[in-house]
Amino acid sequence: MFRKLLFATILLLASFTTYGQQHSGGVKGTIISRADRSPITNAQIVLKLNSEEIAIAMTDNQGRFSIENLPDGLYELNIKATDYIDSKVNVTIEKGYVVNLFNISLSPKAIIDNEEEGAAEIDLEDSGYSDNPTIILGQSDVFNEITGYNFSAVRFKTRGLNGEAQTISLAGVNMNDAITGYSPHTLWSGLNEVTRTKFSVNSLEISDYGFGGYNGLVNIPANATNIRKGWRASLLTNSVLYRLRAMLTYSSGQLDNGWSYAFSVSTRLGGNDWVEGVYYQSWGYYGSIEKRFGDKHKIGATFFATPRRKGAQNASTQEVYDLLKDNMYNSNWGYQDGKIRNSRERIIHEPIAILKYDYTPSYKFNLSATALYRFGKNGYTALDWYDAFDPRPDYYRNLPSYFYMSNSDYNRNNYTKYLWAKEAWQKELRDYVHVNWDKLYNVNYNNIDKYGKRSKYIVEERRVDQNDINFATNFKWRISNPFTLTGGASYKWNRTDHYKKVHDLLGGDYFVNIDNFAERDYAASEAFYQNDLNYFLNNGEAQVLHKGDKFGYFYYAHVRNLEGWLNLKYAKGGFEAQLAGKVAYTKFWREGLYRKGLFAGLNDLGEDIYYNGVLITTYDEDGNPITSYGKSKKIDFTLYSTKANLSYSFLGGHKISASAGFFQDAPKFNKAFVSPRTRNTIIPYLEKTKIYSADLNYDYNNNGIALRLSGFFTQIEDQTDVMSFYDDSQNSFTNFAMRGIDQRHIGIEFGIKLPTPIQNLTFEGAFTFGEYTYISNPKMTQTMDNSTQTIYKDALVPYWMSHPIFAKDDDGNYMLDDKGDYIVKKFKKHYIAGTPQLAMSLGLSYFYNYWFIDLNANYFDRTYLSMNPLYRTDMATSGPDGIVTPAEIEYMTPQEKFKSAWILNFSLGKSWYIKRTYQLGFSFNLNNILNNKNIKTGGYEQTRFVDNTVSKERYYRFDPKYYYMNGISYLLNIYFRF
Repeated sequence: MFRKLLFATILLLASFTTYGQQHSGGVKGTIISRADRSPITNAQIVLKLNSEEIAIAMTDNQGRFSIENLPDGLYELNIKATDYIDSKVNVTIEKGYVVNLFNISLSPKAIIDNEEEGAAEIDLEDSGYSDNPTIILGQSDVFNEITGYNFSAVRFKTRGLNGEAQTISLAGVNMNDAITGYSPHTLWSGLNEVTRTKFSVNSLEISDYGFGGYNGLVNIPANATNIRKGWRASLLTNSVLYRLRAMLTYSSGQLDNGWSYAFSVSTRLGGNDWVEGVYYQSWGYYGSIEKRFGDKHKIGATFFATPRRKGAQNASTQEVYDLLKDNMYNSNWGYQDGKIRNSRERIIHEPIAILKYDYTPSYKFNLSATALYRFGKNGYTALDWYDAFDPRPDYYRNLPSYFYMSNSDYNRNNYTKYLWAKEAWQKELRDYVHVNWDKLYNVNYNNIDKYGKRSKYIVEERRVDQNDINFATNFKWRISNPFTLTGGASYKWNRTDHYKKVHDLLGGDYFVNIDNFAERDYAASEAFYQNDLNYFLNNGEAQVLHKGDKFGYFYYAHVRNLEGWLNLKYAKGGFEAQLAGKVAYTKFWREGLYRKGLFAGLNDLGEDIYYNGVLITTYDEDGNPITSYGKSKKIDFTLYSTKANLSYSFLGGHKISASAGFFQDAPKFNKAFVSPRTRNTIIPYLEKTKIYSADLNYDYNNNGIALRLSGFFTQIEDQTDVMSFYDDSQNSFTNFAMRGIDQRHIGIEFGIKLPTPIQNLTFEGAFTFGEYTYISNPKMTQTMDNSTQTIYKDALVPYWMSHPIFAKDDDGNYMLDDKGDYIVKKFKKHYIAGTPQLAMSLGLSYFYNYWFIDLNANYFDRTYLSMNPLYRTDMATSGPDGIVTPAEIEYMTPQEKFKSAWILNFSLGKSWYIKRTYQLGFSFNLNNILNNKNIKTGGYEQTRFVDNTVSKERYYRFDPKYYYMNGISYLLNIYFRF
């Protein structure tokens, strides 16, 4: 530090000598944190004139800096601060004036913490995973700065892309989930202070820490020396997530003996004002220690986890919300002994251990090597039942619409029961609109046989437990003045255990490990409906289950990934060019631990399996045995990717950049099998996913004005997806495995910050418009969990990409052409769901004497409902009579668009320095001030339809289910640094 200060002093003295006292111009200002408007101490300001450094200054404990005795000219300020993204500001000095830049805000190197997707958590096939990617704050990027704080409430996804498009690294190790590819930020959610420092790049930019995805890369060091030195304590309360968050963190910094250490603990507790039954019982712990040996070697170890138990929310139909006059209704909970109990809980404890070595022999070369191990449990509870009524309160047979519909074709004509059900909902009868735990216990108490009380209802826990071992190395070599080479290699070994276990017998003594649906269809041969056929054959009866026992399904997902990448960078003057390439090898397979009766396969000798003279082994249409037991075929892919960046920075703060990339990716494990819970069968004709992406950007940063305009294009081809649901037409649990899903993302982004004529007041604006559409009709294979029959194999889903609008005459009749075919007037596109494709933010930000006040108005439009493939098949549009009509197509195949919405947000805060050593501060946010409770943030179509119509000519959709944004909410954070 002494050398840096001496060097800065010499440079300043040199600049005074060079320019002399005849110059009276200068520049001054205050560097503050954008997050809480607190001053940033010890920020470094490097002043350049015509690319030549002429002065260096450091901010004081109030964040202030001043450089004087400067001649007129166009200068460039380069600002750096620990834990913050570097910034560049251009300033023009004229007529000898001292330019006051007032407040220059730096963005933390941080992902905006969405606190585990907010209160309304979407279930993704009950897998225990979620994919709500956070918004990354880019390098001095005004668009991401604004949208990161204002768009997260509506689940905004940058450029409409999912979390697997972005690489999330921890200590240089790619942490994207091996099974799903999803973003893993929940693994450290709640440990904000120790994961605050991040190094990120946007879009197709290339990082020192990996090749990255087509939507950027963020690396979290998470080691002791990257945590702000000293103590920090904070308390947070809010009305939409939990009542209390408390955090305490300490970092020693690097001590004289070369050691560094840090620790952090946190908790999040309580419910909220809006969604009943949603709560947190979350803890976080972190410890890290490092030792530096001389100037070349450093080794460190880190261990952390965020164990938590969280009550989840369910989506419901609009009928339910309207009956209760409450869009925040949650069907998952009920009262037990006077206390709220949620049937769906996340129960997670996944520790991460890291060992990292850094080698820096010189300024020109550095290398790191990391070993990382992730383990623990990831569970999700849900109700399960056998030979009993569906216990969910918003099950469609409990709703008024099940008893009466004005359309007589639905065959629902019991108006008396309709009125009774409507009154029960509107009066919110406790045992009707919530889970009736007492009833479930009583049913189990009274179901007695010779073995005791056989539970008809239980709570199961669906487990996805990962054993994830990683090795990664990265290097950076400054070959010569204009050339830098970066690269690395990594290996991932993953085995994920998928199974169910008995979580609670709800007063019963035991449960039985059989397939309910298969028992209905194969009652004459009990071997067929065994979930664990080996147990049955060895013991002569189905397994009797007690609390903690595995049942239903049990299999390993094995994944192996090996990759290497290189990037060559050329930088001279204002020009910069980078070219990177990656080669990867991926292999995965399923290993069944249960032999399911319906998919028994062959025995250990390779022979057919019989029970009581009945052949149990079944075969597919190609003559291959269908098996659930043992190892599947191993699927492997060799993958190649490349990307390039070009940029040029002009005098005056202008920069133009362009990027392009081609990526190959392997199908993820969870989307490669037709039904991984039940068998080893792989989706037919599985292919690599191909991604083509490019963008063009213009940046301007000068005299307090920041602007970025971008155009982007991404096309993703040959994706797969698997959806599992109850299909009424088959009266069974069924699986849709789709392949050949193509989509295109194209759009613009614009962000701007402008100083206003009012001192300390800044205008901020952001705008994005995209068109994220499906551009292919995929093929699908439909199978059933309780049948070996393939309903459809590689059949077309003809209305996935779009649906037709037919021409009508003046009387409303569909028109025919000369060949007798219906005339199509136009095709209506179908869109990627789950994010606004038009979003805008307009705001004012005021800062004075470490008080800050922000007011933002945000507008969102072009958000669409998630589609299911069932409604877009010929079977659905033809109906029971097999005749396709324009009316059925136009009814069954369209995609719902949500209404546009405005949200007004307000924030206020202040920080104080005490004796120039301690800092006390607070921030207070009011979101959705207009209290708009009718903003849909997501949802999905139910994958079932009404088929028992009077006419027997057509099907009707089930009502979709929605999630809504809560009304007005507050957040208060108080922190103390010492």
